[in-house]
Amino acid sequence: MIVEEYEAKSLIRKSRTSLFSWSEMYLNPYQGCYHDCKYCDGKSEGYYMHDDFANRIRVKKNAPQLLEEYLKKNGFFPINRKKTNSLVDYFPDLRESADTKHKGKFVIFIGGGVCDVYQPVEKEVKMTRKLLEIAYDYKFPVFFLTKSDLILRDLDLLKKINEDSYVSACFTITLADEKKQEIFEPNASTSQERFEAIEKLREEGIHSGVYFYPTLPFIGDTDENMNAIYRTAKEVGAEFVYCFGLTLKPGRNKNEFMQTLSEHFPDIYPKYEVLYGNKDKYGNLDREKFKEMGLIWSETKGYKLGYELGLGYSSERYVPEGRFEKNLRLSEILHRIQYLKNFYTKTSRIELNALNDTAQFFISYQNDIGKMDEEEIVKLVEKPVILPYVTDFLKTGESELLKEIEKKAYDSVYRYIAERKQEF
Repeated sequence: MIVEEYEAKSLIRKSRTSLFSWSEMYLNPYQGCYHDCKYCDGKSEGYYMHDDFANRIRVKKNAPQLLEEYLKKNGFFPINRKKTNSLVDYFPDLRESADTKHKGKFVIFIGGGVCDVYQPVEKEVKMTRKLLEIAYDYKFPVFFLTKSDLILRDLDLLKKINEDSYVSACFTITLADEKKQEIFEPNASTSQERFEAIEKLREEGIHSGVYFYPTLPFIGDTDENMNAIYRTAKEVGAEFVYCFGLTLKPGRNKNEFMQTLSEHFPDIYPKYEVLYGNKDKYGNLDREKFKEMGLIWSETKGYKLGYELGLGYSSERYVPEGRFEKNLRLSEILHRIQYLKNFYTKTSRIELNALNDTAQFFISYQNDIGKMDEEEIVKLVEKPVILPYVTDFLKTGESELLKEIEKKAYDSVYRYIAERKQEF
């Protein structure tokens, strides 16, 4: 492994929220990932990563400076820092007034979904810990997605941040069979180690769940593997399992995965050639071939398992300090309804788009709907099809309609799975 430090020009990337992540700000101090997962989407050319992705790890040595500059530029203050080089150091009573409760904070996704920030190089570089220390100083909530139990090294900091605001430390776990897991994730912690890390984090009151993503057709989406992942997640106290399928983007991403498949699963390789032979630029499989092969969507089987075990299908949204509680809660409900209607019930594209647009609108809306009457809020909703969901939420601050849709989605997938198994 070659470690190469460099001065980065930027660090923070903004993103829209979704059930995958409620974070609005992403950052990653590393380029490249020694975990070298064979299905890694980060290897695709679209991310503009260097060719030697797994062996040459580039470190943004000025990442802490860039993060702090960004926070200060946006008016935030290191309230937890003992020495701030300001008047607060000499007049302690000013510390409370210097806090930024009036400013809207956000959850920082340290990792960004590409290049694991707890990969082996972090043991020596400790760049992720430096970023965590800044998050603690500024009282900012954080989110992690990792395949390494190295995150437990920073449990002391994670606990302090969680006491101040919020921490969600989640793990990608795709295969229960350790031999298969090692083939596709050669340098990551074992699945068992990740489950044990979840259990430890949950014991300390830190939020954690499983990203069962990607589920590998014929390997990870088997009943045996899916049952093992979901049931173990439940046993260790995971709060949710987010399940999603495999994409293989043409180029490095697909080539490396298919090579691994041909070496270790030659009997399955031809099926992938058929299933992913459509050369979709986003790496999506051929839906017609999928149907012809009698397959069942992993998301569908996962939703059924999660519902029966009482596991969420994504994390609960955290509302950061200074944000409008009801705005974000309503947005979350609309996101969830869109997800369920998109995957599990027959819904028009018009309604799905309206759900997404309205969810995004309430995230960025600059007035607190918690201080408005129902008539004022209803006027904000441009699409009539969305009104029932909004008015339902306004009654109690929850959503009975969402609960009904979750139950209908379960009934739908239960019937669908039974029918598909009978057909094949």
